[in-house]
Amino acid sequence: MVRQTAISLPSVRNHVQALLNLRLIKHDNRGLYRGYKSSLTANYKLLKKNDLLLRLEESAFINDLEELCTPNCIILYGSGAEGLDDERGDVDLFIESKEQNINISKYEKLLKRKISLSFARDITNVDNDFINTLANGIVLRGFFKVK
Repeated sequence: MVRQTAISLPSVRNHVQALLNLRLIKHDNRGLYRGYKSSLTANYKLLKKNDLLLRLEESAFINDLEELCTPNCIILYGSGAEGLDDERGDVDLFIESKEQNINISKYEKLLKRKISLSFARDITNVDNDFINTLANGIVLRGFFKVK
């Protein structure tokens, strides 16, 4: 860890211990060396979800989507809305508007994540299973009106 972070070993130990005390990480003894992994506690998921929300806002991506698409709503759904996303996954966004061709590469670089956009002009034309998924997401802009 010291080589990867360029932080001294005592500092790394202090930070790891603080994360253990907060129950944000836990020991992982499956490998040759003792490691750590995320704890997936409710507090961890809340912090993870809010970190993604903050980064989406700071990147101005949601504001730009709102300007370009004038949507009825923008919804974050999937693992990001649950606080279970990681750098290997993507950020799933639903936009209730006419589909637009949007260059998202700038935002993918800023967020260090792949972004998947789903469009529908009218939510009533969307599959019921997908509507349930969206209902469990987070409305970032607008109003999610099912019927």
